[in-house]
Order: sequence, then structure tokens, then C-alpha cells
Amino acid sequence: MSIEAKNISKTFGSFTALNDVSIQFPSGKLVALLGPSGSGKTTLLRIIAGLEVADKGSVYFEGEHATERSAKDRRVGFVFQHYALFRHMSVFENVAFGLNVKPRETRPSKEEIHERVMKLLKLVQLDWLADRRPSQLSGGQRQRVALARALAVEPKVLLLDEPFGALDAKVRKELRRWLRRLHDEIHVTSIFVTHDVDEALEVADEIVVMNAGRIEQIGTPDRVYEHPANSFVYHFLGNVNLFHTRIHDGQAHFANQTFDVQADSGAALVHARPHDIELSREETGGGWMRACIRYVHAIGPLVRIELIQADNQQIIEAELSRERYAEQRFATGEMVSVRPRQVKVFPAGPAAGDYSI
Repeated sequence: MSIEAKNISKTFGSFTALNDVSIQFPSGKLVALLGPSGSGKTTLLRIIAGLEVADKGSVYFEGEHATERSAKDRRVGFVFQHYALFRHMSVFENVAFGLNVKPRETRPSKEEIHERVMKLLKLVQLDWLADRRPSQLSGGQRQRVALARALAVEPKVLLLDEPFGALDAKVRKELRRWLRRLHDEIHVTSIFVTHDVDEALEVADEIVVMNAGRIEQIGTPDRVYEHPANSFVYHFLGNVNLFHTRIHDGQAHFANQTFDVQADSGAALVHARPHDIELSREETGGGWMRACIRYVHAIGPLVRIELIQADNQQIIEAELSRERYAEQRFATGEMVSVRPRQVKVFPAGPAAGDYSI
């Protein structure tokens, strides 16, 4: 089922949670709403679910106006961050709850409920725990029960609010891979909220980057990461080094390169990821900057190097593989030459994004 939100605005007192947001979610896709706290992603999810009422705007399911429908009538499955399981019920009873409370005329028979629940528990790989209570499960198992319960009522749309936020890093990584495989099996239109960049990049078909109640960019994970619409998106998707330059006649110059910028003049920021910073003991020509190594720290497969640029004392962060570092053995206090291999240049200050999928 496709979903469309048109001109959605929502305020809480003096705080603007959503500011005239319009977006379409394609049928059968797994879409991530990604952004910092307060960006409006959970509010948008709750408005789509019918759990929150927009001050302005409309919601459409498969082209039909759904703004006035109750949450129950929208056929939406909702998975919360903290599971919200019934402690006094078994795993089986939790999953069956939505079916058992249906009106008698639409309620499946006991045999049908049993068959559907066990099929779902097998799908989430928990059929062997059907008689357990939530307190007897791990956090990851509880979240899978919550997902099975949301799927039991055969929703047309599955909405997940920070579904793995309460779990530790290892379990979170396992579950997000599992969610991707599950979605590939069931193909229910799904939207999940997260502030975890790796989670969105690994799991989603499409990413919606939000900030301050607005959409900054929409696109595939590769598109958003490789071609960020503006400085905010570039910053939010990972560590970044910033270098300052100026724009003249729509062009900015940096490291012997010329970049077209969407502004005629003014300040510009040059962005470079730490893994795109090249270090050398020999190069001193055009595009290279001299810097002093201040700190070297090995983290897993990477070695992070912090440098101070010689002419302006700006801090630069670089990341090398252990193999590359073993070849060079850069040392604290050593003067080296530094050059960004790949950069993105944006005008300083807010920039508009590309909102098309």
C-alpha cells in the first residue's frame, strides 16, 4: 500500500514538530525516517498511524483520504521502542491479542487464530518460546514478539518507532539484518524511525533525512551518502572535516580544484570524510597542506590520526586501515603533508534539499 502525506504541520505549544511536510512512500518499500532528536520523524510516523492529529495537512492510503480515519481503521501495525508487551500474557497470547479483541463478526475462529499465531512465531523464529512470559525473554526476543503481534492483524502498513533503540549494539545489529530479511519475505510497506545512521544505510530501501520539522533529502542509501543534498545531510551521515573557502561567480576553489556551487558569492564549506584524507611524508606541491600529527589511536580495523594544520591550527581527522598505517608508521609530533582525495562543497549556512524519490 502506498502512503502520501500532504502539507503536514504540527506544533506542540511553541515548538514546531513538522513544518509543511509532503512526502510519498512507495508500496512495498522499507523506508527509514532518519534524523536527530526533535527533527519530527516520530511525530510524522504517529500522524500516519492515526495516533496523533496534524494541525494541518492530509494523509492518503493508496490514494484514499485517511486523515479522518481512526488508528484502528487504518489497518496499521505499530511497533514501539520499548516493546509494550503484556507481562501477564504468554508469547502466544501477546501475539494473538489483536485477533482476540476483534469484533465477533470479523474475529477468526480459535483454530484460525492458533494457526496464524504459530505461523508468525515461526516466521520470527520464536515458535519454541510460545508458552514463555515476556520476562523470560531477552530484549531481542521481546522485540520480535512485538513485531509478530503487529503483523498478526495483517496490517497494510507496518510502522516501527526506534524498534531497536533499547537494545545493545550487538543485538541491534543482528536484528536489523533480520528485519531486512523479514521484509523481503512479507513485502509490507514499512516505515521505521531511527537516529542510527548505520541502521538506516544497512536496512532501508529509501532514506528520508529530517531536520527541524522539515525534509532535507530523500533517496536510496547510496544516493544520500554519496550525493548529500546539503551540509546538514553530509554532517549527519558521519564524521567530517571542514575547510573554509569563498565563492566567486558561482565557483569555489580548494586544493587546486574548482567546484560549481549553487550560490554566486559568499562563504563556502569544503567537506571531507576522515577516510578520504591522504597523508604523505614527501608531497608538498599543490593541493597538499602541512600538518602536525597530534594523536594516533587504533580502533579495531582502523587507525585514527588527529592532526593540526600548520598555517591556521585547524584540527584534521584522518582514518587509515591498519595495513596502510603499518606501511607508514606515522608518529605523534611528526610533520606530514595532508590532502583530501574527495570533497563536497556547499554554501555556508542552510541549503535546500532534493525531496524527490
